[in-house]
Amino acid sequence: MTMNETTPDNIRKVPASAGAQWLIDGFMLLKASPGGLGAMGVMYGVLAAVVVGMSAVAPEIGFVLQTALLLVVPLLTGGLVWAAREVAQGRSVGLASYGEPFRQGKVGALLFTLLPQVVLGLSMAILLLVLVGSDNLQVIASVMEKMQSAGPGAQPDPALIASLPAGRMLLWLLCVVVLALVMFLMTFVAVPDIMLGGSSGLQALRRSWRAGVRNLPAVLVFIGVALVTLIGISLLAGIVGVIVRMIAGSAAQAMVSQLLTMAIIVPIVWGAIGRAWQSMLGQDAVPPALPTGQLQA
Repeated sequence: MTMNETTPDNIRKVPASAGAQWLIDGFMLLKASPGGLGAMGVMYGVLAAVVVGMSAVAPEIGFVLQTALLLVVPLLTGGLVWAAREVAQGRSVGLASYGEPFRQGKVGALLFTLLPQVVLGLSMAILLLVLVGSDNLQVIASVMEKMQSAGPGAQPDPALIASLPAGRMLLWLLCVVVLALVMFLMTFVAVPDIMLGGSSGLQALRRSWRAGVRNLPAVLVFIGVALVTLIGISLLAGIVGVIVRMIAGSAAQAMVSQLLTMAIIVPIVWGAIGRAWQSMLGQDAVPPALPTGQLQA
């Protein structure tokens, strides 16, 4: 990958094609350490599955677990980014890499990266009240209730659909998309900037924003390719799940499909984000070469 001029903040400009290259690098990292990075992805999936299962069985406990998982996710991703860098440098990794944020004292900085998500949630709620209005929200809730009570397969009443404030809802959705993109740019490479670059939480958010804006075409390409990859991996996991269902039932199908998806997509995406940080903000102009052999945890 060819790099060119830097900003005073040492943010390199990369071509739009770098967005696809980041994801390819993520695949190569998982290929180099299927046992180590794959096991970390499975553990990530197990935690998510436990939270989803408990939310269905006991909603009160599930809410507590969802909140706890929200706080844990930055620490898990910090461990994944660190592990991906270790694999890129030819070292083996395992589940112990999840403890790296604690060993380095980066817990507080990583938790700080949740701030944009909190601001996004509050902004969405405020904009919903301002742009749509409480009266229209009651109309939407009433229409949804009537459509649900109509039963599956029933055709919705055109009059009900016409009563919805479609224009206001579309405007709100457009604002949400813009705010979500801003939040994504602020957090895109914040975790690796903390774990690998030694930045504080606020510095990492600021540097991630500037790097994302400077390299917006590459970031947009990355988002598009990542979505296509997620769909492809989900379809593959679904096929495997169908086979499992014929052998062990629907419950096993759901579990295997989710764990397989997480085992692949989580290390790929966070390995790719680590490579994105390296190419835009890392100390070396060219990322270190990926290992050619296979590593086992």
